Amino acid sequence: MNKTDAGSTNRMVDEKMDALKDTVKGLADQGAQKVDALKTKVLEAKDQAIGRGSALLDRATEMIRANPLKSVGIAFVAGYLGMRLFRR
Repeated sequence: MNKTDAGSTNRMVDEKMDALKDTVKGLADQGAQKVDALKTKVLEAKDQAIGRGSALLDRATEMIRANPLKSVGIAFVAGYLGMRLFRR
């Protein structure tokens, strides 16, 4: 092999390596974008769940304050039934 063949082979290898590097960089960028989008969706879902949980807790608190005797009775019955179910 003469010097010009070796030089052109090296150039071709370098070009292919550069193309491969660009492809890998593009894939890494796409992966980072998808991770960011997924992170945003997860944070939104978490915020919605916290909001719904707070609303349910507020509603339950209002119902308990409005009907304290019923609340104690329901809690007692639920505890009794739970005890009976778990003893078996």
